[in-house]
Amino acid sequence: MSPAPHHGESAASHPEPAHRAHRAVAASLLAVSLIAASAACDRQDPAPGTHPSPSASPSRHDGRIDTGPAQVTSGSGGVPEVHAVLRNEAELSAFAHRFGNRADAITEAARTTDFSRTALVGWSLTTGCAKWPSATLRRSGQRLTLIAGRHPPPPPECFVPFHLIAVFTVPKERLPSEPVFSRPKLNRKSDSH
Repeated sequence: MSPAPHHGESAASHPEPAHRAHRAVAASLLAVSLIAASAACDRQDPAPGTHPSPSASPSRHDGRIDTGPAQVTSGSGGVPEVHAVLRNEAELSAFAHRFGNRADAITEAARTTDFSRTALVGWSLTTGCAKWPSATLRRSGQRLTLIAGRHPPPPPECFVPFHLIAVFTVPKERLPSEPVFSRPKLNRKSDSH
């Protein structure tokens, strides 16, 4: 706090309180203008012919979207890393045949799919040295993410990689119009599901 002016001194000879007041007013004006600019940006409509950002409005279907896996297999050896929305039997068959002798088991597990109401999402990946026995499918905006379930820790020595092949059943209305496949999340045994 500045000392009070002595007799014979004017307040003008001590400019510090006035300087602080000017700084406070300037800071307040800056804050108000930033808030106004931010609000104006939020109200802007997209340019004609463009689509709003998918992250701007979360879907009511965000979160887990599968009604269960039609099939999940995990075993040793690598697999082709594939992910696709399968909207009919031909697409299911093409997906399944990428996995050689596992193709029949994949198509058989999904044979009762009603493609008029549901689609399948196929996802395969090499998972390193641990076996993942379960998975779920989640959506955030246009993004789809495979969430692998809890699993035992990998062995201390890794001789052969493991893989996961999952085919999820998803009601069509829960799928994004233009799905983007995100990097899978592979939970460890201690992680929550």
